[in-house]
Amino acid sequence: MKGTQTEMGLKELFMANCEDHLLLSFTSEKLYELNKKDEAQMVKEKSLVELGHAKGILEKLIKYMGLESMKDWLEEIKNKKAENIKEDFMLTSTVYLLSKLLSEKVSDTKEKEELKGQAEVYYQKAKEKYEQVLESSISSA
Repeated sequence: MKGTQTEMGLKELFMANCEDHLLLSFTSEKLYELNKKDEAQMVKEKSLVELGHAKGILEKLIKYMGLESMKDWLEEIKNKKAENIKEDFMLTSTVYLLSKLLSEKVSDTKEKEELKGQAEVYYQKAKEKYEQVLESSISSA
């Protein structure tokens, strides 16, 4: 499967699911802050659906590509330069979720902790980039 259209398609879907998961999750938090609890809960449930999709896709990628290949892909994404804030949010979201999910797959304790720590850092970065995406959307409206 390595280097195939299937691999590329699965990776693109995974990245889209990561982006959607955090976009919906952060939006749910905003709605909750605005005391719109029903809407917040509905959006949160949608974010969990996206998380489930991402997990399923990653399982397929690991099955066919191997865990080491996914760790290499994580490094590729970390080094990729975004062309705009929306792409930056998507890349950051992907690094966050891929780090988090891979931390659950590795057996080495040190590697597990490094991946968890990286996930926490990228979660905060994604939250900042979410705010920038909102600001850029408002200013372009």
